[in-house]
Amino acid sequence: MKSKNLFYYLAITIGTSSLLYRSFQLIKKKFFLKRKVYLNGLSCSFPLNCYSQDEMKEMFIENYCGGKENLLEKDFDFIQRVFQASCIDTSYVNLSKNNLFKRMKREEYTNYVKQTLIEISCKSAKNAIENCLHLNSNEITHIIFGTMTGTIAAPSMDIHLVKELQLNSNIKRLNVESMGCLTGFRLIGLCNDIALQDENNIVLLIVSDIRSALGNQLTPFESNQPIDKSNVIISALFRDSSGAAIFSQKAIFSNELSYCHILKHQSTIIPDTIELGRLKEFNDSSIHLYLDKQLPYAVFDALPNFVSKLLNEYQIDIYHCQFAVHTGGPKIIRGIKECLNLDDEQLCSSWYVMTHYGNLSGSSNLVVLEHFCRWKYSENKPNEKGICFPKDFNRYKYIVGLSFGPGIAVEGVLFQLE
Repeated sequence: MKSKNLFYYLAITIGTSSLLYRSFQLIKKKFFLKRKVYLNGLSCSFPLNCYSQDEMKEMFIENYCGGKENLLEKDFDFIQRVFQASCIDTSYVNLSKNNLFKRMKREEYTNYVKQTLIEISCKSAKNAIENCLHLNSNEITHIIFGTMTGTIAAPSMDIHLVKELQLNSNIKRLNVESMGCLTGFRLIGLCNDIALQDENNIVLLIVSDIRSALGNQLTPFESNQPIDKSNVIISALFRDSSGAAIFSQKAIFSNELSYCHILKHQSTIIPDTIELGRLKEFNDSSIHLYLDKQLPYAVFDALPNFVSKLLNEYQIDIYHCQFAVHTGGPKIIRGIKECLNLDDEQLCSSWYVMTHYGNLSGSSNLVVLEHFCRWKYSENKPNEKGICFPKDFNRYKYIVGLSFGPGIAVEGVLFQLE
């Protein structure tokens, strides 16, 4: 009899505890939904040296191939077509013209990318802090640094940036590498989560890439032998930049730089695509990037359902969304327009960054986002031949950030414009 009473008592206690727990979780969810995380001080920076795409092509042929005379005619034609089809007019690299695509020893390469990462990261971070209203750098509680241009070195880049930016020595740090071209939007999701936890959390995000340096570590070229087409493609596309932003529950942006807050972050890994994109380093320090021809189509197939899930929770019409798409190349941007049935103007900042700066890997996420936000809140609207800009920027109440990386993985962030 006593055992039955004990069982009855435990059942009631467990049931009550379960109900209380579910009630607590519901209250917690509603409480967090009321919170907003603002994207403050958004900024981007680039190395000093600006080159035309023709100059980049010229130095690829000269420094990597040893001159046109060492190329098969069909490979020379291929190089011409790829560099032209990239749709890049200008790009920024820290190297002098004569050192573009010139082979580096491993130590020379690591020293170069590390120093360049520090320089452009500090520049974008300082601008982001200055763009915030009454923000003292000592108030920043977290720093997140992301790059695909990683090296085996310690201390890690976050330590160097804390020192260079004179941040609080008690700041919480995270250094993220090797996530590829989705790094920016993946880390925005992480910064959002951290800022949501405490109204006093102020998170500095910096994403920087020196991807043109892949051109200094290409697998060796053999004179009058078929060229590795992957080496041509990455040399034509990958360039350098840094993006930075500050996340907090407080709107600490200045009136001239009123940006947006984050509604939702979403991730997925596309099944059976892990072999479509691979990066490998060889014994001679060569770095080889392989991108399968089927990679873009795997992304295009997955995107309609992915974007629908991102928008449906808030019942948002895709017509009112700008799309900040990773500048992976013209084929990526055109394919996304088609698979999502977008207007040309909904991809204006992606096209602009692709044309003026190139494929910036994971840092492109913040750079594309920064350009549209700046245009929307500025009296001076862009007007450039060849790119379709909105006649009415106020049509757009949301930005959908999309990026893709090894896996093949997809990151999406939904922003609401203020």
